[in-house]
Amino acid sequence: MSIQLVCSNGQVVAAEGVAKLIAEHRRSIAELERLGKRAMEAEGTDAILLGQRLDAVMAEEAALRRRAAIAPVITIAEMKMKAAHFQRLTAHSWCEIDVDDLRALLDSFTKLES
Repeated sequence: MSIQLVCSNGQVVAAEGVAKLIAEHRRSIAELERLGKRAMEAEGTDAILLGQRLDAVMAEEAALRRRAAIAPVITIAEMKMKAAHFQRLTAHSWCEIDVDDLRALLDSFTKLES
């Protein structure tokens, strides 16, 4: 039986493994960093186009971060993996984590079945 998540927009999405969600989020952060560097050096039309792309990737990163935060943990190892990932995000200021994401993260930990 597959686990399903209900996102904040009301759509049901099949849950993926915690490790896969964290890997996707890390890729998204790397893409944001790459685009940010290019946008800082761009001028004119290139800057506008890169700015639009940067906005889209930022929205995607926020969605992936939320999905990773609300993903249910099944094992202690997954819990540790999620905790370590979010700790790195806050310690290195890779992205801003809003209060709702932290609440969802902590809530996912309380639902661990022993």
